[in-house]
Amino acid sequence: MAVKELKEFFPGSREATLVKSTVIKEVHATYSPAPGVDQFRPRAATAWPRVFLAGDYTATGWPATMEGAVRSGYLAAEALARSAGRDCSFLAPDLPSAGLMRLFG
Repeated sequence: MAVKELKEFFPGSREATLVKSTVIKEVHATYSPAPGVDQFRPRAATAWPRVFLAGDYTATGWPATMEGAVRSGYLAAEALARSAGRDCSFLAPDLPSAGLMRLFG
């Protein structure tokens, strides 16, 4: 499945021959928080004007990962824009599950 998807997204790989592959699972790559912990993660907007939060620890709807940290930057930028009277959307919506990701959806 992985090779098929690779060839779909990277047409140049269709000419390549896979010689060897290994699946590596890193069980500690993303922490597994206790249920309900998201209620304690702060939002980007704060009680103070012109003070916004960004980082993997903030409420992003995603786990505290590098991707979650990037999302938090977009959410903080959106909060800043709203505070300036602009309705901007910087965060792209999640893509629908496709390929291998359909197995996890």
